[in-house]
Amino acid sequence: MSDDSQKDDSGKGLDQRLASLERDLEHLKNGLGLLGLKPCSWCRVFYRRSDPGALFHHGEFVCYQCILPWWWHRSPELSANDRLKAERELRRWLVSHHHAEVILRPGNLPKPERLLLKLVTGCDECEGSGKTKTGALCHHCEGRGTVWVVIRAPDIGPSSD
Repeated sequence: MSDDSQKDDSGKGLDQRLASLERDLEHLKNGLGLLGLKPCSWCRVFYRRSDPGALFHHGEFVCYQCILPWWWHRSPELSANDRLKAERELRRWLVSHHHAEVILRPGNLPKPERLLLKLVTGCDECEGSGKTKTGALCHHCEGRGTVWVVIRAPDIGPSSD
């Protein structure tokens, strides 16, 4: 090619190189998927799918570090029933894989400085209604319809909780 034709095709060449890079990146992402890695939909960091505590899945994969911002963004978009289902799944995932605790009464909540994570979720017993099937107040959540899911900060010394 002559220098003149390279100058004329420089825009096209750049577009082609960009398209080629995009294809290569897509192939790399597909390859990582074949190796059992999946990206967090928020931070785009890849995690092993074989580690059940690495990514929470509810319509999209989200890592533990991104759970709070994802939930604050995603939960208002859900219908009441879908939100209860997502809360239940999230609560189970946090309890099973991240040592979360379900706190039923406000007096049992740790001090904010002792928490890594705190979420309010619908009560499983009354399905967030605050009432039993007979119409009585739910004893599990004391009629609030909600419970707290917390992850305590690791102990680094004596605590006053």
